[in-house]
Amino acid sequence: MNWHHFDKNELRYLLLFWLVIACLQASVNASSVISDYQRLDIAIDSWKPIVWEFSSLLVGTLLIFAIIWFDRKMPLSSTKPVKSIFAHLVFSLFYSVSHVVGMVLVRKAAYVYMGESYDFGDWSKELVYEYTKDVYSYFWIIAVIYAYRFIISRLRGEATVIAMGEDGQKPDKPERLLVKKIGKEFIIKIEDIEWVEASGNYMNLHIKDKVYPLRETMSNLENKLNPKQFVRIHRSSIVNLDWVKEIQPLDSGDFQVTLNTNQILKLSRRYREKVKSVLF
Repeated sequence: MNWHHFDKNELRYLLLFWLVIACLQASVNASSVISDYQRLDIAIDSWKPIVWEFSSLLVGTLLIFAIIWFDRKMPLSSTKPVKSIFAHLVFSLFYSVSHVVGMVLVRKAAYVYMGESYDFGDWSKELVYEYTKDVYSYFWIIAVIYAYRFIISRLRGEATVIAMGEDGQKPDKPERLLVKKIGKEFIIKIEDIEWVEASGNYMNLHIKDKVYPLRETMSNLENKLNPKQFVRIHRSSIVNLDWVKEIQPLDSGDFQVTLNTNQILKLSRRYREKVKSVLF
């Protein structure tokens, strides 16, 4: 699989995935509602259940990216489960209110287009009712997100620092990383990393034609790497100087860094002096 292409287009693929799921679910739900009305011999315009279901699921789908953003800021943690779960419960209130307001606006617009008016009902009661459904949907979405991340990490291969000694402590300056993939594990040397790219809660380690995510912050990883070999060139990237082929100035005042693999990176003015101090 071309992981570089996947990384560049991941948001598009995610949006497409969730939209397909939402459309399928909305279609099934709308058909069920129409069938229930027909079974009870109650007349209803078929477009109304379609608007009800699609407005709810499509607005909810767009809000999934808000959930992903918040989870990156406050991931569910096994060390602080109560705090992280409470934070997500609070954020689920924002998700629910936004979901309700969004779907009501969509429904009102659709009803106006069809020459009718939409009445949501008693907001105080309906919001409570909708939240009881939305909080379930929220944590179902979280479960899918974490399952997705686990599957991708195992397909790609996720890197972790190898613990040393009987106490299982991780070294401050690791020399090797353990990569776990489906069906196999292997060790990579830190010195083989060509460059590092920040990606949410992960640092993507570029090694040859492979990319391995490491769950770490940019600043922490920078402190763990050999400062004579690895230098930060941008707020979101670190480069192995052994792989640098040339550095060229740009009109903007920044620099263009070309690696031996012909990968082009940006050296921002903020880190220019730091790079010079290591090179010269």
